[in-house]
Amino acid sequence: MRTDSRKTLALVLAGTVALAVAGTARAEGCDATDSGWQRFVIADAALGAGGEARVLRTFGIGGRTFHAVAVPAGAAEGFARAAARGGFVEADACRRAVRTGDDPHFAGAGLWGQDFDNQWAIRRAGFEPANGDTWPDPATLAPVTVAVIDSGIDWYHPDLPGGALWRNDREVPGNGTDDDGNGYADDLIGWNFIDNHAKPWDEDGHGTFVAGVIAAGRGNGTGIAGINPAARIMVLKALDAFGRGHASMVAEAIAYAADNGARVVNLSLGGRTLTRIEQAAVDHAVARGAVVVVAAGNDGEEVAGYSPAGLEGVITVTATDRADRRAGFSNWGPAIDIAAPGVDVLSLRARRTDLLSLIPGVKYEAGAGIVGEDRAYFRASGTSFAAPIVSGTLSLIMARDPTVTAAQARRMVLHSARDIETPGVDNYTGYGLIDAAAAMTASPDYYLESRISGVQVTKQGGKTILRVLGTADADRFGKATILLGQGAEPAKWLRVNVAIGKPVADGTLMDLPAALFKGARTWTIRLVTEHATGAKREARFKLTLG
Repeated sequence: MRTDSRKTLALVLAGTVALAVAGTARAEGCDATDSGWQRFVIADAALGAGGEARVLRTFGIGGRTFHAVAVPAGAAEGFARAAARGGFVEADACRRAVRTGDDPHFAGAGLWGQDFDNQWAIRRAGFEPANGDTWPDPATLAPVTVAVIDSGIDWYHPDLPGGALWRNDREVPGNGTDDDGNGYADDLIGWNFIDNHAKPWDEDGHGTFVAGVIAAGRGNGTGIAGINPAARIMVLKALDAFGRGHASMVAEAIAYAADNGARVVNLSLGGRTLTRIEQAAVDHAVARGAVVVVAAGNDGEEVAGYSPAGLEGVITVTATDRADRRAGFSNWGPAIDIAAPGVDVLSLRARRTDLLSLIPGVKYEAGAGIVGEDRAYFRASGTSFAAPIVSGTLSLIMARDPTVTAAQARRMVLHSARDIETPGVDNYTGYGLIDAAAAMTASPDYYLESRISGVQVTKQGGKTILRVLGTADADRFGKATILLGQGAEPAKWLRVNVAIGKPVADGTLMDLPAALFKGARTWTIRLVTEHATGAKREARFKLTLG
């Protein structure tokens, strides 16, 4: 089966990012490069190291202690050397929001003058009111906690039922005491990691939008329909009023989610520079049984250097348009796992916000994204809004069957995806476009892999052969075949007569005589793997001969 070994973790050199701090945990300094201060995360090190560090926050992840600190720029190099002797030290990188039934807006079209469904995005993902397999009776669903690590939430929104918010029943409201001993006093619905208090109000709008895709009221006669009526949103604010935060805040929020029972964690945020602190938090969440979903990013670049999208163990989501093609703004690369609709997505608007107005360098007329007579809804595009479609689907699978594990839910969603664009698992859409109907009805053990990882030229019996390497595997393997075609986009295919009768996992798929490749310099090798049910998945590999 496929693993995340293709995702490479690039370690961050301490002192490479200069960030302003003002003695608090707020993130306004993300854009500053000459503020006189640098911000670091240190692990397993004495706070005395360096002597001039100002401690901003201290928190634990999986039994380890981490400190976010600010250091005068002139002392940063010496501090980094001293702190690293006891553990690791890295820059505290900036994180940003990744922007770019009888529910009247769900059933209708033309809300902003368009000629397609208002909520085309979740409908294209498979959520149709008539499809009982995909959208079961809410009365049959068990509550599932979904952590939305973002800019907070507007908990007064009329299309967000009170029951949609996670409640920490171990806390006594308003007594200023950490009743459950988790390190956070009065954390009734989550936590504000920007200002370090229990009120994660949304001043930006991004978090409310993301939460609405997952948990807006369905069948309540108001506005739009969210994906999972059994979702309980744990509100973890790690982005400020400008959609900015730091890696340490994101990591602490991930750890909080895992330690307080979140089964799905949605991260529609990110930035350049992979960090060890975020990787540690993701590892902790996965170990605690959570599945972590991350937006790929909207820069149209290779995702490997982005965090958390390029980390090990996450599901990285890219965005597609109404033609089921990767949106041009979406990041790409081997780290992409799956695609979901992310253009013209409709969701909730937090009061007094206009989230697209805060993106530097983007042409946007104030208020253009606000829709509805009550101005309570917003239309936007981005991988930020594709990711919660995947998170909502994962949570719905778990709500329907609480015994499904995170690993099983992950398989059910990825391996049931509908292959689009380049055949097979590819760098642009991963396994393909999410198919909620197929995912909801898939076996928890279902998987179907078809990958060509490379070729080797070798000798066998004195003859030159081409060894094709890769994976052809399934939980119920049928067979696999290899076909050859001339050119990068063959019009005709030659089927190799010998079938692959047994599953292969990261090994030799087949040895082919070099004589087969006469007549052309460029060939395409095509692997088709068949499940016992008849389902097929293919992969293609372009070969250029010397």
